[in-house]
Amino acid sequence: MRKAELDAVDRAILAALEADARLSFAALARRVGLSPPSVAERVRRLEAAGVIRGYGARVDLEALGYPVTALVQVAVPPSRYAKVWAFAEATPEVRECYFVTGEASFVVRVVARSIDHLRELIEALGAFGSTRTAVALAPPLIKWGSPPPRGERPDGS
Repeated sequence: MRKAELDAVDRAILAALEADARLSFAALARRVGLSPPSVAERVRRLEAAGVIRGYGARVDLEALGYPVTALVQVAVPPSRYAKVWAFAEATPEVRECYFVTGEASFVVRVVARSIDHLRELIEALGAFGSTRTAVALAPPLIKWGSPPPRGERPDGS
């Protein structure tokens, strides 16, 4: 199965799991109109194809004591790419790290306990190259659902 070869039932399964990954196969089957064994087989196929890459909880990091979120652009020479990546992997406050085009080499989303903690993270990233930081003023808009199939608009037209 290629990732683009999803039918309407596969997409319905994905949408239901994105909304609630804890659904049983029986509940998922009721939502998409299939039998539980058929749904289980489709989910296994989607997992094997790498369409479903994992399951997890959406944790409120502010509730865990990390109220500050920032996006840090890091411009580094190619010889330091691996070091930035290793830092990102090893640092729990780094929640996402994108290798990007443009003036910056990376855009890193970090969370911090305070502005002082954020400064420490920026200084650590600054050891690799120059940084530019934007502090988030509100929670992000994150679209968890799958985009519509190529050529189809979200309203179905």
